[in-house]
Amino acid sequence: MTDKDSLIGNMGKLIIVTPPSMTRPRDISFTILNLNDEQKTLFTNKLNELFPENEITLFVWDKSNVEDRWVYEANLNSDYVIQGDTDITKQIETIKAKYDRRKFDL
Repeated sequence: MTDKDSLIGNMGKLIIVTPPSMTRPRDISFTILNLNDEQKTLFTNKLNELFPENEITLFVWDKSNVEDRWVYEANLNSDYVIQGDTDITKQIETIKAKYDRRKFDL
């Protein structure tokens, strides 16, 4: 096994879901609502830092109207909802703490 194979074996997986597609996540999942490009970059950097080996499903919604059937379904299927009008770093760090407690039944 090469170093590259070892690195790839330890990397997580990212599944991005946009309307009208839908899926059932197998590991941790997020619905992200109306994040601007800077927030999306911050969010993905935090995911890489805090969940480097997880299979992450992202439901992405970039429209102003959140009263939509797809958003409703995405929220039902995801573990956490990230909103662009709230501090992204605080949201993801809080989620990581909750995720760890859930994972280890604390």
